[in-house]
Amino acid sequence: MRLIFFSFALLVLIGTTLQAQTDLEPYFIYQKGAKIKIGHFNKRQIPQGYTVYTVIDVNETDSVDYLKLQVESLNKYQKFLNSEIFLAEYHDGEIKIEKLFMLPVDTLARIDEETYDISGRDYILPAFLGNGIALSAAWVELSNNDTIAFKVSEYSRIVDNFEKINTTIGEFDVCVISSKLETKYGEPILYTVYTYLSKGIGPVRTYYYNTKRKLVKYSEIVEMDIPGKS
Repeated sequence: MRLIFFSFALLVLIGTTLQAQTDLEPYFIYQKGAKIKIGHFNKRQIPQGYTVYTVIDVNETDSVDYLKLQVESLNKYQKFLNSEIFLAEYHDGEIKIEKLFMLPVDTLARIDEETYDISGRDYILPAFLGNGIALSAAWVELSNNDTIAFKVSEYSRIVDNFEKINTTIGEFDVCVISSKLETKYGEPILYTVYTYLSKGIGPVRTYYYNTKRKLVKYSEIVEMDIPGKS
């Protein structure tokens, strides 16, 4: 009897795992017209600004969908500041976004990219994530005459947990990824980051801690317009 029960439990577990692995919806927006707005707050919950992500075009092929992702920055009063378009690829549930996506839109708006040598690794989110899985690092570096002017690097990316969280616009099933985020715009700054990602949406909450493990700031989704989810 115990053997039968164990075999049945094993089959259920395998079935559940296979079902999860064949769920190829990415941990980011990917449908044309899909849009999310992220609010950025200090540790006292006071708004500091907003970022809007919109998929403005999708070119579907037999193997890869090529996306154009518009990223807009707004000030704390939700007035438009700057906008950039990034290229992304969606394949078998994996999202890959070009490396310049790592830099803030407002930084890109005030510099001439052609005057810099650009190197780095694209930002990648696999479709299937499990506890303890290590993800590839992502980074971008802009240098001039062998001097680094701007750099953003996210590394030590580890899947920590799966849970449900409540936000001001509703409840989400999320995958929590911890990472180190190093930025350099003059003086280097290092954060420990916890990113809460939801299928078909992307980041719905992000916490930033300094090297003393103190919460410095956080981001959270405040609006979304996504087919089948809104």
